[in-house]
Amino acid sequence: MLTLLTATKIERPTVDYERIYLDGMVRGIKAKQLAPDDKTVTKRIIFYTVKYLSIINIEGMSRESLEGILVFDQMLLNTICELTPAELLTIFPVTKSYDGERYECKDYFSTMEALQAHGLHEPIRSPETASDLLWDYMNTTVMMYRVHCMSVVSELHSMETGKGLMEQFFEDQGVKLNTFRKYENDNGQTFMIGEDGRSFPVVKKTPRYLRPLQ
Repeated sequence: MLTLLTATKIERPTVDYERIYLDGMVRGIKAKQLAPDDKTVTKRIIFYTVKYLSIINIEGMSRESLEGILVFDQMLLNTICELTPAELLTIFPVTKSYDGERYECKDYFSTMEALQAHGLHEPIRSPETASDLLWDYMNTTVMMYRVHCMSVVSELHSMETGKGLMEQFFEDQGVKLNTFRKYENDNGQTFMIGEDGRSFPVVKKTPRYLRPLQ
């Protein structure tokens, strides 16, 4: 007689990447205090700090925590100053995307052009130069890090003025933005309501693989 064995599903533990990257950054900073000229330690700090800032969730953060992120960012830029663009490439290789000219966005060619214009083997030297080069850098992790730092600046600006950077920009350009808020009624229907009181239902798109019966 055959017996059917039922295996118990093992739940995989959730990996806390924020904690992993933060711990790596802290270990790197401590190691640099003992070996300030060790390029391997410098690269380790840059790697873990960029990875940490690229995934951090700022939703609901206090002002103090947001300002702390900007301190990390400034520390990172100061550390990058110690490297050359060629050394930076060994930490975060440029994404092999070649159609930037077609879509008017940065790609492998525009990134290498910016790095070569500075000098691949010339020290980056200043935080301002580091920031400029990173904005031109085609690498998903680096791009997410820069976006998150801009989101932090926007959130702090919103705490000060009640408006994010994008809202402030459009206001300065004389463009009126209508803010919509999402609500759900007792029947589970979802609506968007604008500042002018107008509302419209949120209609979920039916997947193409679901076809109505004829």
